[in-house]
Amino acid sequence: MQRSLHYGVIALALLGSTVLATAQENKAPQNSADEALVKSAPEAKDAPQAPPQTTLAPQASQPGLNAAGPVLVDGKLTAAGAGTKDEPAKFSAKNDGIDNLPIMAYPLSLTDEQKRAIYQRVSEGQAPVSTITAKPSEQIPALTKLEELPSDLAVPAIADYKFLRLQDKVLLVNPRESIVVGEISK
Repeated sequence: MQRSLHYGVIALALLGSTVLATAQENKAPQNSADEALVKSAPEAKDAPQAPPQTTLAPQASQPGLNAAGPVLVDGKLTAAGAGTKDEPAKFSAKNDGIDNLPIMAYPLSLTDEQKRAIYQRVSEGQAPVSTITAKPSEQIPALTKLEELPSDLAVPAIADYKFLRLQDKVLLVNPRESIVVGEISK
């Protein structure tokens, strides 16, 4: 039984390799370079080969190409549609500032109306005014007493934060790390 199974597997392998070899022989060459590869070495040496096709680069017919001059001048893109956001930081003070801004210092995604509501509710409360000076992304002392946000504020973006009331602004603080994540000015 095992012997006949063994012979059957060998027969299938031979049949499969024969089918593959036949399929490769019947493959039609696509160009003269393929023909040269299919022919034997002496035939390929005598057969002329077609020169490779060359295409000319489009000259400012596509958006983003600049036929008038170099694409980069002092590190700045001169292509149509390139703005100051595409300039490297060493050529743009604005982009350098953005590059050096910690991610935690990016402003919270709050509307002006939400900011006004938060500031008004917090400043109406009995929270003490702190004298700490901190900016977003800075850590405040761990023992600083943080206040709970009023429960009636329906702003999901700040639900996990606590606040610290200053004289002219409110600092939103991540209580787990004591990091200022946002500030709302008067």
